[in-house]
Amino acid sequence: MAEWCADHLRDVEGWRSSGLALSTTSNECAKLFDAALRQFVSWTDCKQLDGLEKTLEAMQAADGSAVLPRAFALGLEGIGTGIGARTNETFRKALEDLQVDAAKYGNEREKLHARAVQQFGEGYLHGMLAFGLEECEQYGEAEREALKALEANRYDCWATHARAHVLEMEGRFDEGIKFLESTVEDWKPGWMLAAHNYWHNALYYIEKHQNYEVPLTIFDNEICPRAVKSGAMLDIVDAVSMLWRLELEGVNVGDRWRNLPNLKEHVDDHVLFFNDIHMSIALQKGGYRDDEAEMRKTLIDFSKTASDDYDQARICREVGVAVYDGISQYILGDFDKCAKNMLPIRDRIYTIGGSNAQRDLFTQTMIHACINSSDPEIFSKAPVILDERNSIKKNSPINERLAAEFRRRHPL
Repeated sequence: MAEWCADHLRDVEGWRSSGLALSTTSNECAKLFDAALRQFVSWTDCKQLDGLEKTLEAMQAADGSAVLPRAFALGLEGIGTGIGARTNETFRKALEDLQVDAAKYGNEREKLHARAVQQFGEGYLHGMLAFGLEECEQYGEAEREALKALEANRYDCWATHARAHVLEMEGRFDEGIKFLESTVEDWKPGWMLAAHNYWHNALYYIEKHQNYEVPLTIFDNEICPRAVKSGAMLDIVDAVSMLWRLELEGVNVGDRWRNLPNLKEHVDDHVLFFNDIHMSIALQKGGYRDDEAEMRKTLIDFSKTASDDYDQARICREVGVAVYDGISQYILGDFDKCAKNMLPIRDRIYTIGGSNAQRDLFTQTMIHACINSSDPEIFSKAPVILDERNSIKKNSPINERLAAEFRRRHPL
């Protein structure tokens, strides 16, 4: 599929006649920019052009000075959250050069795009963008919009993803499994989001508590290989989250933690704390204690010394360090300290980013910590957190299982 992305591409005059003039004089660059945009918005590689990455390389080779194509390429690196201007000098210099060139010869539209990329690269955005209607718990409207998108284009893997969130949050797990598994050949080609959609499918099975072999197979065959191949933060986060949730359910995941990508090179990134905490779990569970210790040290240094211009530094100070230490203490079996770290800031964990479904990992961890606590006061908090979770995730068998475990340990 996706051969269409190499057809009828706009050259310099084509962009100008569309009212979207480019500053480049290279028709080849203009056409490849059009092709790159088509692949990005469809989350799908064009086979004729050897995929988005090769298209971007060819685009920049055709005219490395073009303002808008450069802004687009740098913006893609930025939203991947695997690289940041604070620690990567090459990326920072590229952003700075873009601003200079945009001011010299870019048109007004290109200058605005260049400025937007610079602001993202420097961390001026306030957390991650909310996940639209679904994240505002407007599930009915969110699903209607997703279905409209899929009616127009069944290959729209982002719309598939949006509906998967709705089905997860409304507790429609059987429907979710049927939806994702019956359309897998439609959304799987969108490789940038495929691991995440597989992750959603596995979550349905974990909630149902019937056959953990299915999510383990999904991890082994789809999520982990994709994370290893791509090295993309979203894929790595999905892999870590999957194993952690399975272990919370009491599943023995064997040596799968050691199969995850090597994350040593990212211990000082601190582009997004949501990424950091998942990487920390992977390092600790994989036995890479020295790398994890270095990660915590650089995180503390970043939270104390980085300017408030870096939104993530403030988030680390106010929330991140407590979450980081709480998770670490849970791994060590100190459930009391885990709860004491995480419970007081639980209403601010949303600031670290991620969706409601993704951040459920922390809610589940807190509930388990409370249930396993030896402190009666902390133990008594379990029903409170369960009620909070039930208000967001209704019809959840996990809630029922955790409530039953609480009652077993504390009969009336």
